[in-house]
Amino acid sequence: MLAILLMTAVGGFSFNVNVLSNRSKTIHGVPAGERAEWKEHIEAIVPSDPRDADLARLLLGQARAFARDYYAGDTGDASGSFEATNTAGSLDVFETLEAASSDLVSVHIGASYYEASMAHPNSDASLNIVWSRQLHRPLTQADVLSIAPDRALKLKALAAFDNQEGIDASQFTDGLPLDWKHATVGPAGISWTFGPYELGGYASGGSATVSWASLAPYLRRPLPFSIAELRAPADTKTSHAR
Repeated sequence: MLAILLMTAVGGFSFNVNVLSNRSKTIHGVPAGERAEWKEHIEAIVPSDPRDADLARLLLGQARAFARDYYAGDTGDASGSFEATNTAGSLDVFETLEAASSDLVSVHIGASYYEASMAHPNSDASLNIVWSRQLHRPLTQADVLSIAPDRALKLKALAAFDNQEGIDASQFTDGLPLDWKHATVGPAGISWTFGPYELGGYASGGSATVSWASLAPYLRRPLPFSIAELRAPADTKTSHAR
């Protein structure tokens, strides 16, 4: 662990953003116009409260796993590593707090990479974790919704999608595919976020937030967390919920 990048608190949840790796090395024989280096940067959220130790282990482990999985590639080559890489480019593993309260933490984990001569950086992996601080485990869709997303909810999410120009709406006559792996929880409602290529081409990524009021018919009662206590970081946008 190299450094603590940030120390903060949101909704009663105190945490550090720790830099697990920040290193680079020179690469020889790179294409013209490319930086002659491979750079690796890995960050993880580390809760400050000892009662969140299980969440800390999960987040640290997942950040390291995303890096390990990138180097292993599609073949699962266990010998892949920073040291063995001979391509110019970069790998960035990051964790973002979406919202928190005394009984819930919602985190997005992602890994992006660039390899020399690629048209643009790409997403290698992503994962959303909605963690119950009371149950000490990730919440499932069934923990939050007593009724699974139906066509009406999926169409509402499609209407709320913040990148309409990036998708062909005619391909989504039944609305957006609301899989729980895409979901984060926040003060404004539940957001379903999609990366490049998940809804079409590279430019199709975006997010749809459905408000708690619209979700009311679908919610489990009682919920395993308090909506009123949820807080998002100051720069989180919450104004587009429907």
